[in-house]
Amino acid sequence: MPTMDVSSLSRRFSPSGLVVAAIGFFLTRFTVTLAAYDDPLRFLVGGLVPLALGLGLSVFGVSLVVGDFERPFVRTVATWCVAGTGAMFVLVVLTLVANDTNLAMEPVRSQTYLANFLIGGSAGGALTGVYAAQTARQRRQLERQTGRLEMVTRLLRDEVLNAVTVIRGRAEVLQRTHDVDSAAAIERRTDDVATTVENVKHITRDGDAVGALDAIPVADCVVAAMETVRQRYPDARITADVSTAEDATVWANPLLEDALVHLVENAVVYDDAEVPTVEVRVTIDESAVAIAVADEGPGLPADQQALVDRGEVAVYEERSTGFGLNLVRLLAGSYGGSVDAAVDEAGTTVTLTLRRADTDGGAGADGGTSYGLSQRGLGLVTGASLLAGAVMGLLMQFLGGAVPVIGALYGTTDATVGWITHEFHSVVFGLTYAGLVQLVPSSVDARVHYYGTAVGWAVALWLVAAGLVMPLWLRLVGIPVSLPNVTAATLASHLLWGLTLAGLYRYGRRWLDE
Repeated sequence: MPTMDVSSLSRRFSPSGLVVAAIGFFLTRFTVTLAAYDDPLRFLVGGLVPLALGLGLSVFGVSLVVGDFERPFVRTVATWCVAGTGAMFVLVVLTLVANDTNLAMEPVRSQTYLANFLIGGSAGGALTGVYAAQTARQRRQLERQTGRLEMVTRLLRDEVLNAVTVIRGRAEVLQRTHDVDSAAAIERRTDDVATTVENVKHITRDGDAVGALDAIPVADCVVAAMETVRQRYPDARITADVSTAEDATVWANPLLEDALVHLVENAVVYDDAEVPTVEVRVTIDESAVAIAVADEGPGLPADQQALVDRGEVAVYEERSTGFGLNLVRLLAGSYGGSVDAAVDEAGTTVTLTLRRADTDGGAGADGGTSYGLSQRGLGLVTGASLLAGAVMGLLMQFLGGAVPVIGALYGTTDATVGWITHEFHSVVFGLTYAGLVQLVPSSVDARVHYYGTAVGWAVALWLVAAGLVMPLWLRLVGIPVSLPNVTAATLASHLLWGLTLAGLYRYGRRWLDE
């Protein structure tokens, strides 16, 4: 029976986004009550505005977790969000001290700008983080592009010029002797030149700008690369286990075999034993194929390990230094994959991870380097969650007028606050649902994929969020409610929310894919 692809959970999601979500949520929870006024205008400015900013920041944080964002981008945003919150908190404290304000809780609670400053600081910090992350990414792209241009120059020089030299020499022999072998060599080397020039475009592009790739059989590439290295180093002991990937394919191009040759050859060269030993292991999951090349040598040189760890392409003066790993890194980025290195007492293991082409988990030939929802997908699930939340809220209002009670979780039973916070919950839980959908294997029937996940998630929310967490929370703010609070009416409203969300999201995905 298919199971959720939990093994790739850490690769699919960016947990740093939870920091942003938590800051927005807790600041909203503990500051909106400080700005609750009877005057509608003051309540709008001092209560609803920070409420909307804080809840919006929480939604943004959850989007960072499940969305198609690079991890360095998410970490930068989270860091700046924390910095912005801390800076505003210090500013508030200094302002109170400068005005000789007692820092006891009651005087502080009376300061109406506390909510605006803290939530505004966190939101401003997050926006600054987005700008800083985008700037850093552009700088890294420029640095990598410089390395790519150098690598392309070397590749063209080594492959094309060497092939042209062979072709010229063979052509001279053919003119004198009509040698059949020379004609075959000319044809073969001409094909090599054409292939090299055709694949140069894949090296010069980032993973998020990949053109059309092919579905390349993994096992065949691994075996061919091993045979090439065995011919160069007949004394080396090279073994491979490709049994788990006999039918698996990945998004790549013919240069994948060259990348594997470089990895295996690198392992042989840096194993100083009399008989170098290299083991190639291939493992697969629902979305990716990992090709691990392990040796028993003294370990990868520090400069080359730094190259793999940083994910940057350096410009080397000597062709023999780092050329192979540079090429592997460039190709992996072009395929939307990654390269990792681990060095221990047993030796070095370099792992090349690529997106599967024979399942939907690989996100298609034009996918990026991450596995989360695209910006259009995030917009779709947000809109679907808002509509599903409205449908659920109307049913709850009809059955017992429970929506304003939700606002009590944030310090007020105002109906407007109740609806805003209810829709906020719907969007957060909807984004979580979209993340759960990504974990369901593509082999599962589409209706079970979407509706089954939605029903299971809705029941879980009914039992835990509505049945236990919400009544406990209401008791803490002084509102008596039964515990656990599980009724047929709340179950029906949660199921309606889940089925509405699933229907809108499923058909919206179809529309996006057209």
